[in-house]
Amino acid sequence: MAHDRETIAAVAARIIVESELTDWSLARRKAVAELGLSAHGAPLPSDETIIAEIKTYHALYGGDDWARQLRAQREAALEAMIELVRFDPLLTGPVAEGWAHAGSEIRIELMPESGKDVEYALLNLDIEFTPTQANDGTELYQILDSDWPMRLVVRAPGRAPDSRHKTRLTGKMLEQLLRENSPLGRVAPLIG
Repeated sequence: MAHDRETIAAVAARIIVESELTDWSLARRKAVAELGLSAHGAPLPSDETIIAEIKTYHALYGGDDWARQLRAQREAALEAMIELVRFDPLLTGPVAEGWAHAGSEIRIELMPESGKDVEYALLNLDIEFTPTQANDGTELYQILDSDWPMRLVVRAPGRAPDSRHKTRLTGKMLEQLLRENSPLGRVAPLIG
């Protein structure tokens, strides 16, 4: 069973990277089908197992193209973080953790006093965006004029960070990663 779970994770990781999928449930189902396993009762891997396999995939097959793509995503993130520095931006998700693919979203958490402050800042910076809301009421801003998918997440004061995204990089930490030219980096991430 564990062998099947690891194999499903490896195939799902390949599908996610090569197809630039963001729907991991779909990737799991496609992996099960590709392996000819029964859709019912197949030992589905956890997100953490798939992330480990994505990192392995990038290490084996990513090469210079992937390293350049990750660097470009991080540079775009840093540019946005500099523009929005007054909201204490933190880069989270796959771009921060170093396993992003070309379709991965650049996710930046902001901590303003109000979501309206972010809207006003985006308008003043002449940045095109679409405001949305997560199921839990978190305010989100999809940035429309970026070369990469980018989402700003407004964290209300006192609200706990999203537990799915453990790595949180400040602008200084991100600058250090870029200076080191390291995809996975050696910077200790902020947790919490």
